[in-house]
Amino acid sequence: MSERKGRNSTLGTILFMAGMLGAALLFATLGFWQMERLGWKEQLIATAKARSSTPAVEVPPQATWSTLDPQSVDFQPVTLSGQFLDHSEARVFISLPKKNGRYGGPGYWIVTPFELTAGGIVYVNRGFVPQELAFNAGYETAPTGPMQISGVLRRAERVGSATLEPDLAKNVDWVINPERLASVLFSDLGTVAPFYVHWQPTDASALPQPAQTGEVEFPNKHLEYALTWFALALLTPILLIFWLLRRRNLQKLATDESAD
Repeated sequence: MSERKGRNSTLGTILFMAGMLGAALLFATLGFWQMERLGWKEQLIATAKARSSTPAVEVPPQATWSTLDPQSVDFQPVTLSGQFLDHSEARVFISLPKKNGRYGGPGYWIVTPFELTAGGIVYVNRGFVPQELAFNAGYETAPTGPMQISGVLRRAERVGSATLEPDLAKNVDWVINPERLASVLFSDLGTVAPFYVHWQPTDASALPQPAQTGEVEFPNKHLEYALTWFALALLTPILLIFWLLRRRNLQKLATDESAD
């Protein structure tokens, strides 16, 4: 019985050591993967910054939308010819940091469809309105008639499992996602672009307050994540060593007591 118990104990120790070493290898692998992601994200940011400083071009035409990768034109300055529609305007909730005395805090992006002269609809973010002014005509309506506007093209914001359902009664959503706006809130618009545009009017009114687009911002915590995984990869074998030393000491103590 004692011999069998010893074999089981040895097998358990081997399996535990293998599991800990496997975990350390997994943590190290995840750390190197995050370093690869860091390089990719830094390249993405550099490309977006370079693109944002280029001259404005005509917005991609409707014929290209089905195959267009919005990431490849994200932050591109663009011009649009057409007119704002007087319906299908959405409010997208945002909590905006207050900078330089500008409006900030909880409020809404005012996102209005813009019908291109050449065909198709592009959602245009006309700017920010504080929460207390968003439902009582506290901001200017979209201008009417044919016009040319300029702005910064942005890829659609992602809809995740944690994204709340839109408020259909108030035309309120939680992300600027043209496909979702067109399918859930406004299903009669026609063909909608897979991107949207931050409008940068030359004569900006007080409200809506145009989005600030001078800085290219991407979340980039890959280095932080990599260091966390590497720390776990280092800590795991150290804990294993302490566990083995403690186990050996306990076995030695038990042997000495049995000998007495």
